[in-house]
Amino acid sequence: MATMKERYDALLRWVEDGGGSLNPAVEIYHDETTQGSFRVKESCAVGVDQVIVTLPLSKSLSYLDAIDGHPDFAFSSSPNSVEREDRSYFPTEFLKRSPPHVIGRFFLMQEYILGPKSKWWTYIRTLPQPEHMSNTLPAMWPSDDIEFLRGTNAFTAIQDIKSTLKKEYKHAMKLLPDSYHLEYTRPLYHWAYSIFTSRSFRPSLIIPAGISQSLPCELDDFSVLLPLYDIGNHSPLAKIAWTTDEQAQVCTLKSRQTYSAGEQVFNNYGMKTNAELLLGYGFILPEQDGLHNDYVHIKTKSDPDAGDLAATHVVSLRPMTHQSSFVGRSRLLSADSMSCLPCFSHFQDTLIAALYETITRGEEEIKDTSLNDIMRGDIPGEVLGKIVNSLGSKLSVDLEDIEVNEPEYEAVNRNQQLALHYREQCRKVLENALRSMLAGDG
Repeated sequence: MATMKERYDALLRWVEDGGGSLNPAVEIYHDETTQGSFRVKESCAVGVDQVIVTLPLSKSLSYLDAIDGHPDFAFSSSPNSVEREDRSYFPTEFLKRSPPHVIGRFFLMQEYILGPKSKWWTYIRTLPQPEHMSNTLPAMWPSDDIEFLRGTNAFTAIQDIKSTLKKEYKHAMKLLPDSYHLEYTRPLYHWAYSIFTSRSFRPSLIIPAGISQSLPCELDDFSVLLPLYDIGNHSPLAKIAWTTDEQAQVCTLKSRQTYSAGEQVFNNYGMKTNAELLLGYGFILPEQDGLHNDYVHIKTKSDPDAGDLAATHVVSLRPMTHQSSFVGRSRLLSADSMSCLPCFSHFQDTLIAALYETITRGEEEIKDTSLNDIMRGDIPGEVLGKIVNSLGSKLSVDLEDIEVNEPEYEAVNRNQQLALHYREQCRKVLENALRSMLAGDG
């Protein structure tokens, strides 16, 4: 059986055969901590604006490959054309009645089932394999491990994810002939979900305009796997640039900072909280003096059915204006919210605004109050009191949920240890926010 180094070496050759490259000063490094990552070679360095990865779009894998050249779809892209001798496609009904992101997952399943016959097999061999999914994303964890998250917003999100996956798979299989049922199993669908969730990129960041204009769906209705490109690990402080050359049909990952020999070269997945990193990638960032990534997500009654964390507001471990609240500051709707009442200092301004709108609904005389006025407390005292009480009640309930659902036994594996760390940070977020509200001291 090939070692991971041999598989990564083969992946690099496969990318290079298509016209791609990895910066000669950078190597693919594999260990138990980082798994696969980019690292600067000994006696080398990476400078500002140096390209780390160049990837031909012909090596990408997505929903587009499932419909490329299909006679019932007006979409064809020669750089992404699927090199299958029999040009076999999923049934037209399945392709037309299934969401693009589901089709993309089934296409990945198809290529996995094809094995060495797949155009992407060299890439697929470097991915976490289906039999190792229990240690990846929390939604795939064994139920005993998921229980360690009970009482946190991550636990609720996991139940939503599992329910959605069940519905998606059931609907898709109804559209496929019985001949698919033996190999296209639910565990394999969960694997494909995990791979796309933890490794894919938004098409709007990668796909050239010429291709996106001919799509039969919205551009970001699916996501794209980018072999080699996806090896870079996340740092919210990493300065990078993603670019696509439409004429050359290649995308590049460029570093906007310097790296010395032996240092890991990072990608940046965007401004994501630990809750989002845990659910989407299976890790969290540790709390440090100069950076924290600990936030609790809160829904409001105005949107109670919001199904994902992107539709929520955040409460921060430290004041939103603190220099270490990197993600928090990025989510403030207004720069003026940097100056606010101490009791609002740990809250995303959109949450305060949503509560204000709910409380004052129908009161025309105070309808036009600005966000800045609300955050500074330049609003009627009765309204301010109701906002503060609502926040205090919500945080107290969430804190109680964590406390009453404390695990009954010690963590015995990596998943459970990660869950304990996450729930402890959630507890600290809620306690710090409540303390600032009670003391009036941000």
